[in-house]
Amino acid sequence: MKNNIKSIYYVLVIVLSLFSITLAVLDISKIININVTPYIYLDRGILLFFCVDYVTRLIQSNNKKRFFKENIFDLLAIIPFDSIFYIFRTFRVLRLIKLLRLIRIVGFAGKIQKDIKRFFGTNGFIYLVISTIILIMIGAEIYSVAEGANYVNSLWWAIATTTTVGYGDISPHTEIGRVIAVILMILGIGLIGSVTSTVTAFFLDEKNNKEKEDLKHELHDIKTELKLLRQDINKK
Repeated sequence: MKNNIKSIYYVLVIVLSLFSITLAVLDISKIININVTPYIYLDRGILLFFCVDYVTRLIQSNNKKRFFKENIFDLLAIIPFDSIFYIFRTFRVLRLIKLLRLIRIVGFAGKIQKDIKRFFGTNGFIYLVISTIILIMIGAEIYSVAEGANYVNSLWWAIATTTTVGYGDISPHTEIGRVIAVILMILGIGLIGSVTSTVTAFFLDEKNNKEKEDLKHELHDIKTELKLLRQDINKK
């Protein structure tokens, strides 16, 4: 039960990090204004969540100095630079706020980049993803030629077929198109199964790595204490 809660919490951290990066990018691109409703509540809510997470882990940490060094990106992600400078509300400062949001993007990106890299490296999942993308693009091209459709619509059809969504707005009418459809369906089913197994393996590896890391830190603390104890004995 405890491990399931940790897994859910871990996924939540990754999802919220990606969501915060998306909000910051959209704000910098002037697609949205992150300081107006409802985006400001979403942004502040995510920031509060990670602030509580950081402070809680800091309090529970036995070695605060090491925790600070190992969680620089976490700290960058939660520092509210935009809130600090937004009170001035001048044009130049507002432009500076846009640039300061890049720091938050860097913070959240650094926070999850190792996890994303490790996830795609689990069970060679990255190679399956690359192969799937290549096959989708090739399948879309063959479909486009066989069905006489433009490539954009063919690519849309290939993606919908691979993900087994099957909207039905575009469907094959030739034998070649149907063969490609079958291949992409089988590919999609295999990809979904691989995602499930990769997620499971990822969290198992994460748990083992966490236990090894905790044990390593405990051994380091014990060695440090023994060293200090020897120094005290030698002084006496």
